[in-house]
Amino acid sequence: MRRFLFLFSDTGGGHRASAQAVRDELVRLYGSEAQVEMVDVLVDIGRWPFYHFPRWYPQMFRLRGIPWRMGYWISDNRRLVEIASQLTWPYTGRGVMQSLRRHPADLIVSFHGLPNAALALALRRLRWNIPFAIVVLDLVSVHAGWFTRGAQTYLVPTEEARQRALRCQLAPEQVQVAGGMPVRRSFVAAAGLTQAEARVQLGLPATGPVVLLVGGGDGMGPLEPVVQALAARAPQATLVAVAGRNQPLYERLVQLQTPVPVRVEGFLSNMEVWMRAADLLVTKAGPNTITEGLVSGLPMVLYSALPGQEEGNITYVVEHGVGLWAPQPERAAAAVMALLQDPARREAMAVQARALACPQSTERIARRLWALT
Repeated sequence: MRRFLFLFSDTGGGHRASAQAVRDELVRLYGSEAQVEMVDVLVDIGRWPFYHFPRWYPQMFRLRGIPWRMGYWISDNRRLVEIASQLTWPYTGRGVMQSLRRHPADLIVSFHGLPNAALALALRRLRWNIPFAIVVLDLVSVHAGWFTRGAQTYLVPTEEARQRALRCQLAPEQVQVAGGMPVRRSFVAAAGLTQAEARVQLGLPATGPVVLLVGGGDGMGPLEPVVQALAARAPQATLVAVAGRNQPLYERLVQLQTPVPVRVEGFLSNMEVWMRAADLLVTKAGPNTITEGLVSGLPMVLYSALPGQEEGNITYVVEHGVGLWAPQPERAAAAVMALLQDPARREAMAVQARALACPQSTERIARRLWALT
């Protein structure tokens, strides 16, 4: 039996979802030999203000994300991250080391950029010979915190992320390209489902395009005004808006008065079926949703991006010909209407998406982590 400690935090839904995808793949490949414990590390260390971060996270992007942008760029330096970790160690160190003691493992894996310098320092102070790996969850604009020194292996999703790691002075042999972000195996399996079958399962019309509008698992970004702007144009399409875990957003969307019907859904555990049923994905530039869209072969319209960490995703999507960048609700609505009226362009984008996707990335990550033990 091999014990894995997966560290993440619920600052956005992507960290947990990616860790769960890799956990499930380890169990699929190795059965009961793989024992995986998942821990929200920022909560588990028990230090203020870190245990509040999951609850505060949605509020950090107010004022058009300007405070987040400033903090991101000021801290985006590997050496600065390591110095900050050392300066705060007298306060955080005991909590970090106690957390590691509570969860014994043969391999520690971080799925978050914030705690890595502290984790590396804790392992040195504890004098443990336990391997430490980092699974990077940003496609292009990767914060330096992901690349703090001290891990044996850094698994990155793209060549662009690998180049960023090398600029942070990591040794080339430490950095491996997985070919994509972790994605649940259900997305891979859904490729065997026809669009017609998916629509029957979901009670969607058999004919006509379906537009899927999402804001990530937590329903972040200006999804509501995007839905309003698109519905106001009365497209000849079925509109599905997914509010995720954002209950206030769900209630507002349900109450919208629009010229055409909008089907509103909350958090979905079968997003792979919805993407298989859709013809177009309208989303903020989150790396997890983009990866799921690529595996599902969906053309995309990106309507917003978190400052810093998601801005590189825009270039990634546009330059690879799989989607359009259309910030602001009216521009997003216009971009959707243009693609609805151009089926050939949508199909070309769908072909590019399938070519860019790497459905095997989660298996590659799982096998590499297994080998590290």
